[in-house]
Amino acid sequence: MAQYSLVAAVAGVGILALAEPSAGEVVVTKRTIPIPLTPVGVREPVKISMANNGIIDFSFELYSYSVNGFLERGLTLDGASPRNRVIAVGDLNTYAAQLARGRKIGGTYANLSSKVLVEASVSAGTSRYFRGDWDGNLKNQFLGVRFLIDGKPHYGWIRLTVTTNTQPHGPFLSATITGYAYETVANKAILAGIGTGTAVVAKPKIEVQAPRGSGNQAGPSLGMLAAGTDALPMWRRE
Repeated sequence: MAQYSLVAAVAGVGILALAEPSAGEVVVTKRTIPIPLTPVGVREPVKISMANNGIIDFSFELYSYSVNGFLERGLTLDGASPRNRVIAVGDLNTYAAQLARGRKIGGTYANLSSKVLVEASVSAGTSRYFRGDWDGNLKNQFLGVRFLIDGKPHYGWIRLTVTTNTQPHGPFLSATITGYAYETVANKAILAGIGTGTAVVAKPKIEVQAPRGSGNQAGPSLGMLAAGTDALPMWRRE
């Protein structure tokens, strides 16, 4: 009986995790995704599916360029569709805007871009300067994005940590995605960093080793259950 109850509890967690988002909620995906440096001449973007439906909405690339003592490392964001946009700042040069928690994302913005520089660090001789809105070792700030689901625009946010280093000619820029979210209602605004609905909605293929005699059972392992929501990315697949 104890084994049966344990298996039933595991199955119940699996069912909750696989639930479809209800109407009018913010779906949050908690993931930590380091963005690797792309080798020269090779494209290796980090791709994001905002709704975890297999459709790529945005991609990030960390590039490095060097010539005659000039060294630049930068992070770019590219919408998979021209209608996928990110809130940007600047007039002559446009950069992805760094948004604080609680900033409204939605409505009308002066600058929306489908391909934009997030941040770049430049070294020339002994001088160093940055381009963009993210310098200063910003941790867990937000990009505001708009993308399409079934042809309709939805708003969302991508949480990002950008690390800069002022040491000339040293490792001086890195970036990590630490989560993302979207509003399930088309054209409805969302607040950066705020999730009002179910967290981590996806359709993972789950495998678990069930107790002896119970047969194969789908769900997270007991160790993952003990770890709580922080362990969800371990068994969720896009």
